[in-house]
Amino acid sequence: MSTASPAIPVPTQEPGLSEPQRIINVFFSPLQTFADIRRTSRWWSPFLIGCALSYLLCFAVATKVGWSQAAENTFRLQQAKQYEKIQALPPDQQAAAMGRVTSITKFFAYATPAVLLIMYLIFAAVLLATFNFGVGTEVTYSQSLAILFYSALVIGLKKGLIGSITLFAGMNAETFNFDNFIGSNPAYYMSVTDTPPWLYNLLSYIDVFTIWAFALIGIGFAVVGRKKLSTGIAVMAGWYAVVILLTTALAAMRS
Repeated sequence: MSTASPAIPVPTQEPGLSEPQRIINVFFSPLQTFADIRRTSRWWSPFLIGCALSYLLCFAVATKVGWSQAAENTFRLQQAKQYEKIQALPPDQQAAAMGRVTSITKFFAYATPAVLLIMYLIFAAVLLATFNFGVGTEVTYSQSLAILFYSALVIGLKKGLIGSITLFAGMNAETFNFDNFIGSNPAYYMSVTDTPPWLYNLLSYIDVFTIWAFALIGIGFAVVGRKKLSTGIAVMAGWYAVVILLTTALAAMRS
């Protein structure tokens, strides 16, 4: 008499994270989000959230500061020499020059999502080459993009959400500076006009949210590429140092 052979158990695949879970876990449990990127490398949701936060900031600036005031503040603080030249012009020429500055500031503020998309497309390729050829990971380009966009939610939280809340809560419009308006770095508490540009730039990068974002990128590549977390973070610490050195050198040359 033949006996039926026992059924072979079929391994069950754990369900992936939902999009809200991936987004929330970036802040509280990033290992889960980045592990899920190995399953699917979709990145449109964090990109769209970033767009929404960017336009929320634009709305806050337009409502509580005004584009003319925001442009003048940023231009006066970041390009003091050019601002002094404009102030020396006759009133009609001065108004025309500041009108152009306002238009440029407003254009780039609303174009931020498109500019960031182009930048991230480039950064994803650079980091992909860094990790795949330098560390030996096997991360795909779409996974690299996903890691960047999910990590960038931290910056969106800082500028888009916290920045907008700060503006609506009553930030002084005359002190608003588009480049640095959240007190998460030492430069925020220093005078832009009295601090050497290279030092102000250096201190502005010692920022809680910037460091957090770079660390998340390193963790993301380590998890997706199946490497040690320390390896991913070390690679991004190197890139962090390179970015600081380059931008600080450029600030010193412009001063």
